[in-house]
Amino acid sequence: MESVIGIDIGGTNIRVGLIDDRLNLIRKETALTDDFNSIDELFRYLLEMIEKVNERESANKIGIALPIPWRGGTERLYDATNISYLEGFGVRDIPDYFPGYGVYLENDVNVVAILESAFGASKEYANSMYITVSTGIGSGVILNNEIYHGAHGYAGEVGSIIISDSKTHLSVDIEGSLESLCIGAALEKVSKSLFGHDANAKLLFEKQQEGDVLAVEVIEQWIDYFSRGIASLFHSLDPDVIVLGGSVIQNNQWLIQRIEESAKNRVLLNLKDKVKILISRFGDDAGLIGAGYVALKKSTGGK
Repeated sequence: MESVIGIDIGGTNIRVGLIDDRLNLIRKETALTDDFNSIDELFRYLLEMIEKVNERESANKIGIALPIPWRGGTERLYDATNISYLEGFGVRDIPDYFPGYGVYLENDVNVVAILESAFGASKEYANSMYITVSTGIGSGVILNNEIYHGAHGYAGEVGSIIISDSKTHLSVDIEGSLESLCIGAALEKVSKSLFGHDANAKLLFEKQQEGDVLAVEVIEQWIDYFSRGIASLFHSLDPDVIVLGGSVIQNNQWLIQRIEESAKNRVLLNLKDKVKILISRFGDDAGLIGAGYVALKKSTGGK
C-alpha cells in the first residue's frame, strides 16, 4: 500500500497529513499560518511536521496545495493574497526543503475540485466547479473531467468577480468583489459592529436563526450578494453543478438551498432548472486529502 504526504497551506491553518492510496487520512499535524513570518520558517517547520506523520517513512511523495494561481510551468509564486511572504518565491527552490521526497504542487482550491470530481459530490458530472467560502473565496474549474488552469493559471479566481458597487474591500483591493463582501471576515466585521467586540460570524448566524432583525438583514444581503456571483458563473461557464465548501458553508449548510433559489431567479429562463448546487462531501481535511491525491495522480503520469 502506497502512502503520500498531503500539505494544505491555507490563509488561517496549515495541515500536514499521511494519506494512504485509498485516501484515508492516517495521521495529521496542524499549525496556525500566522505563526510563521518567512517562507524559510514555514518550510522548515513543514519538514518537522512531515517527519511526525511519516514516522515509519512509508511515504516518499508530497503534494502541496498553495493559495496562489497555478499552472504547469509556473516559475514563481505570485498573488498569494493571505500569505505575503510567499510572493515572488521561486518554484524550483521548493523541493530543496524536502530532500528525499518527490514534490508536486497545485492551487489549494483546485486540489479540492479535483478530489470532488473524482470521488465526491461532482463525480457524476463532466463539467463542475468547486467554490470555497472561508478566509478567502476561490474555486477550481473542471472541464471534461480535467482541471482547467487557464492561460496564466488564474482560472477559478472567482473571488475577484464584481457583484456590487459597494466600497467595502476586506481582503483584496477590488471594491465590490465577491471576496471582499462574502468571506467569513466580512461577516465577522459586521457581527462585531452589531453585537460587540467579541462577536464573530458564528454569533451572527445564531442571531439570525433566533430572528434578530438586524442579523436577518445582514444574512439576506449576503445571500443576495453570493447568489449574484453564482448566477454569473452559471451564465459564463455553464457547469453541470457547483459544489460549495469552506467553513462558512460547512457550518451553515442550510445556505445551499437559499443560494440555489436566489441564483435561479437571476439566470436566463431556460437555464433556471439546470442550476444545481451541492455541498462538498469532504470537510475540513479536503485540501489535505486533495493535495495527497494530486501527488499520487501526478506521480503516475496523470494531469
